[in-house]
Formats: sequence, structure tokens, C-alpha cells
Amino acid sequence: MDSEILQFTPFTSFVHPSFWHKLAENKINVDRLCDSAKKICGFYSNVDATNCLVEVECTAFNQEFSVPKNCFFAHGTLHNKNTIEDFKEVEKSKFLQEEGNRIAQLISSGKCLEDPSLLVNFVLLSYADLKKYKFYYWFAFPAPLEAILHVSKPPAKVTDVFTAEQIEVIRKNYLTIEDARKRSFFILEDIGHGFKIHALSDVISDSDKENNFRGTDLTKIYFGFSDPSEYANPGWQLRIFTAFLSFLCPNLCGGAVNFLSVKLKRQLTIDESVVYVARMPEKSINFGEDVKWIGWEPNSVGKYLPRVVSMADSMDPEKLAETSVNLNLKLMRWRIVPELNLDVIADTKCLLLGAGTLGCSVARNLLSWGVNCVSFVDYGNVSYSNPVRQNLFKHEDAQFSRPKAATAAKRLLEIYPALTTKGISLHIPMPGHPIGDSTREQTIKDIQTLEKLIAEHDVIYLLMDSRESRWLPTVLGNVHEKIIINAALGFDSYLVMRHGTRKSPPEPIDYKKHEKKGLKCIPGNHLGCYFCNDVTAPGNSMRDRTLDQQCTVTRPAVSNIAGSLAVELMTTLLQHELREFAPAFVVTSSANREDAEVIPEGILGVLPHSIRGVISSFEQILPATEKFPQCIACSESILAEYRKRKVDFILDALNTSKYLEDLTGITDMMKENYEDIIECMDSDLELSE
Repeated sequence: MDSEILQFTPFTSFVHPSFWHKLAENKINVDRLCDSAKKICGFYSNVDATNCLVEVECTAFNQEFSVPKNCFFAHGTLHNKNTIEDFKEVEKSKFLQEEGNRIAQLISSGKCLEDPSLLVNFVLLSYADLKKYKFYYWFAFPAPLEAILHVSKPPAKVTDVFTAEQIEVIRKNYLTIEDARKRSFFILEDIGHGFKIHALSDVISDSDKENNFRGTDLTKIYFGFSDPSEYANPGWQLRIFTAFLSFLCPNLCGGAVNFLSVKLKRQLTIDESVVYVARMPEKSINFGEDVKWIGWEPNSVGKYLPRVVSMADSMDPEKLAETSVNLNLKLMRWRIVPELNLDVIADTKCLLLGAGTLGCSVARNLLSWGVNCVSFVDYGNVSYSNPVRQNLFKHEDAQFSRPKAATAAKRLLEIYPALTTKGISLHIPMPGHPIGDSTREQTIKDIQTLEKLIAEHDVIYLLMDSRESRWLPTVLGNVHEKIIINAALGFDSYLVMRHGTRKSPPEPIDYKKHEKKGLKCIPGNHLGCYFCNDVTAPGNSMRDRTLDQQCTVTRPAVSNIAGSLAVELMTTLLQHELREFAPAFVVTSSANREDAEVIPEGILGVLPHSIRGVISSFEQILPATEKFPQCIACSESILAEYRKRKVDFILDALNTSKYLEDLTGITDMMKENYEDIIECMDSDLELSE
């Protein structure tokens, strides 16, 4: 029966990400336009061998390269081209032939005899696109085409060839070879009463090739190699080992020889090792121009084409910022709040109506919480008084009177380039501010733009400088069932609140299980909005005001405190199991405060309806109020009228605030002298900007 050709398991490359980082660093700082060949090193292992891997990492560029424990040297040459055209235009067959000739010189010079690890070589052809952080590459593991072995019987495990005692002797002798270079390839000799391991240079002479193994009983000789192949076929390095032996030991040509493929398990046993009995090539391989070299590695789909890897996630500064920006949040979840759902916060789209003192403060805190989408709406431009209080602006913004919304968005991108943000200069129509025929068309466009923005976002922040400017966003936010967070400032006081939702829960909520002794539980869809404590419609708050009344007159810390609390209120709400339907609690008037139970907490603490603070006394209270059925912003009559008449309803409300009072029944209520109700209403927080 004709003998079969022994198939070799090709090497498979594995590139650690650190290799590309080091390559990029060298290209930028050292090599620059130099694309000459560079020596690099990789390694392979025969411990629990997997897929005949040759690995390279950042240490590949070290001048003094050390392999990891129980690993072996793979000597490489890097050809990193300057352009993608240079990379593509490399003539692959000629390129590999030149590399093969270099390896042939190592063998014929005797260097591989002194250092057998030089038999394992690879070539890396690459191009680094450092603008897009993509690396194009192709590995080759050169070996002579003529290096062919024939076998007439199947490979045998060492357990089928040697006794247990012999295997243990072989294992100990193998492990005593401390130098990984010499353990790569060696010669095992059966000396009758045991086994002896020789370095190649101890047995083979490069100056007297004709006498190598002359008259030797080859049945007692095993040509050993550390095999990274997990398969029945030996690793690729046996092919180059075959060429090496045929060149230096012509007496072996045409004869049968024993090869010992050493494979270790994690416990450093060699029971998985394999013995191959194979016939050497008929004639010695004389390295020269006529020797054809093969060894290009196919890509992941088996085609002989280059590969490409993108390292943008770990090298692009914007991507690095994206992965690093939430480090504090991840540590928070890791060490303190394991239930924290960061994805919910990151995916929340926030619309900030107002890019002034409050808007800037809220925006920075949203970034700190990992929000990925922040949009600004503001109609003003940066003035000279703004930069010292509004932390997203600079003096030059005031010099050029830049629009606040667009400038704030630009500054956020400078802080966090991966953010999705935009700034829209938009005038928000307000009740009590009549419009004429000349502004009617633009007002309608502004209303439509505002409604579109509110529909596109999840949380709407009311951060404007007047009471009436909050009315239209409140109406539209309720129509589109959005979460609304309101913040308003006084001289030394602030109000931060979440508007009660006006949408219905997807399924009934049993609020009884949330009830606590001495506390009134107000469901989230029963909580009031900013206007629920009013019995008058908003009017023009800027009319008949002096300069000091029209401008912001507030202690500097107030806006930062209110802005921070507004974001904390949102994140606490998003982490609550009921979200916007989460109830708020207040101590009942009949309850003894000392007997009242503690307000329930979510994973981030209590979730109030509103927060009122006064920094002159450093006091803060958490009042909660129910929705007002005749509210001029969130009552059902208002929402129904908007759904019915849309823009026409808004225009009527703009031209006369009396219209809203009539529509909601406040006018009739006032006529009926409901003084007792009026007296119970909380007074509105005085606003100033």
C-alpha cells in the first residue's frame, strides 16, 4: 500500500490588542515614515495546546524578549507599510520567497543548530491607518514546499509506544531542559536502560554533514519537538524541522525516522504526546533560489486575503472617553448600589429649556450621571455678565454675542465628544404676551418646533427665567406624557419639583402596599404640576419691572444647588420601580410627626414631589401637593382643548390669559367666592433671573 503524505497543522496567529497599541506608538514616535523590516517576537505553547497558536503582544518589540512560562520563541519580521497602496501592492509570492531565503540562510549558516528556536519564523505584513485606528495585516509562516513526510501507519500516542515508567523518564528528561530555545527541538535517544535527551548541536554537525547519523540505529532515535497542535496532525514547525534535518543530515533522506510530538497537559504530563514514524524526503533539500516557500495564513473564512481589525474602541480618544466617562458610576454600582441601572440613565434624552445659570448647571450634572443626549433651547445670546455664573460660557462668547443654546451644546462636546447634543435658538410663546399679525407665522413655527422637540425627548427640564414661559412646555409635556422636572430660583431660595404624570399606568398599581403610618401617599399621577397651586393664569411678569427686577438677582450658590437637585431628582425617579408613577409622601395634618413612619426609600433614597430650600437659613423641606382639577396647565380641560384645537388653542391663550381661567372654570370659582380654598393654596415661589 502506498504511504500517505503526513499533513501538518498550519500555525494560527493571535494578536493581542496591546500589540497594535505598541505598533501605533512606535509608528508615531519612532518609525514615522521608515517602513524597513523590524524584528519582533511571538510565542507558542504546547501546554493544553489550542489551534496551533502563535501569539504576539506588546512585548514583541522588546530588544530582550522573554517568553512566558512553558512557552517557546517564534521569531518574526514586521513589514509595516506607510500607505494602504504600498500594503496592497506587495508581490506576495516574491515577498514570501525573500523571507524564506532569509530563513534558509539561518539554517545553512548553522545558527539554527545552536539556537533551534530560530526554526520557527513568521512574517507580518501590515498597514496602520492611525486616523481610523484600523490595522490591515497578513501573517505568513514560511516553510519549504518540498519538505514532505510520508507515513505508512497512523500516528500513535506515547502511551501505546512506551511503558508508564518510560513515559515518566521521558517527561522528567524533557522538563529538565531549562532553556526554552533548546526545548523547542531536541533529540531523544533510547539508551537501552533509559532515555537521554540531546541538544541538536550535541549530535548534529554543520561542518561534516555526510557523517551525521551514519550507521546509527534510527529506531533508537526520536526527533522531538514541542508541539502546539491540538489535532492528530503535527504542528507546522515539523515541516521546517524536516527541511532542516534533510539539509544537515542527508543520511536520513529516504529513510524512516521517528518524530516525537511533545504535548503537555496542565499538570505537565505528556500522555497526549504522539509518535510519528515517517519517511524523509528522497533527497536533501539544498536551500537556494529553486526552493519554493509557502505559508500565507488564510483569513477567518478560509480565503488567502489580509485581515483588518479596528482598535477604535481602545485607541480613539473619543471612544476612550466614552468608555472611561462612566468609571465613577460603575464604581458606585460596584461598591455601593449594585441595583443601579446605568443604561436607563444613559438612554434618557433630556431637553433643557433654558441655557442660563440653571441650564448650564443641569447640563454638567447630566454628564456626570452618564446621560448621552442633551439638547438646549434658549432664545438669548451670551452677555458679559453670564460667563462668571454660567459655567459653559467664556468671555469670548460674550464678545461675539454668541447664541446661548448652540454655544452650550458646543461646550458640552468639548467636554465629552461622544455626547449627542444640539442647541436651538427658539422663542417660547407665553400667555399674557399677545402676538400680532406680523409675528403670527413665526409663533406658529416656534410652537411646532417646540412640540417636535418635546416629543423627541424623554425628560423636559423647565429652567427658564419667568413663570409664564413654563406654561406651554408644561402643556405639551403632559400631552406627550413626558417626565417634567422644574427648577426655579429666588434670591436665596429655590424650588425643584417633578410634575405629576398625566398618563395612565400600563396596569393598575396597588398603592396600598406603599402606605405608611402618619404619611399621606400621593400617587405619581395625582401629583400636581408647577401651576397646580395657582388660581390665576400666568401673565407678563416682565411688565413694569425695573432693571434689577428683570435680571437675575440671586445668591450664586442657589443655581448650582437647584441644578444639582434637579438632576438627582430625575435619576432617583428613573431608578424607582414605578418611575413617574412613584408616589410622594407628606406627614398628614392629624398625625403626630414623632409617630409617623419614615418615608420609604428607593435605591437612591427618598423620591419627593418637590424640594424647597432657603440657603439663608440652610433649610430644606419636601412638600407634596395633589393636582388641581382646574389647573391652567395640566387639567383635563386644558389637555382636551389642546388635542382638539392644537395651535389655535395656544394662540388664544397667548393673547389673553383670561381665556385659560374661563376654560378651566377658575373665573366661575372666583365669582362664587371660594376664599377658603384660595387661602389654603401655597403661594407661588417668587422667581427672578
